[in-house]
Amino acid sequence: MTTKITIHGVPRKFEQSELEQRQQGFHTMYKATDQCCTMVYGEIAYDFITKLIKMSGEGFTLTNKYPVSCSPMSYHAHMIKPESVQQADLAVIDRQVRDKYVKELEEEHQQYKQLLTQQLLDAAELKDQKKIADAQKKRMAEIQAEVDNVFKPLSIPS
Repeated sequence: MTTKITIHGVPRKFEQSELEQRQQGFHTMYKATDQCCTMVYGEIAYDFITKLIKMSGEGFTLTNKYPVSCSPMSYHAHMIKPESVQQADLAVIDRQVRDKYVKELEEEHQQYKQLLTQQLLDAAELKDQKKIADAQKKRMAEIQAEVDNVFKPLSIPS
């Protein structure tokens, strides 16, 4: 038994508002996680503090969202990236989100095309089968009429 394919609706279209909503969700996630930070490491306190000062001069800021580790031979801290670096990161994220959204739409569009193709093929096949069945019935009726003409009903005297 085959499953009858019926398409309902149409594939989604590109909506700028949906894209912006998705991008905003990723922006929020970026800002709320350590993606907006970079980790500063140092094996000795002097190197660690020097890196902190250098990066602070480049616009990085020390964050209190994550702990600073001052374990011997393992100093590290998170620093929030400067706004310009964050904007560059967010631009990359925006492109990735847009590409993913467009890919989803293209895949959905392709799936609808395949389903419609299959639906139309099934309908044509069903139509052809009906034509063949009707032709066979007609042919059988013609043959039966010819047979009835050749062989009249048997008459048996009583």
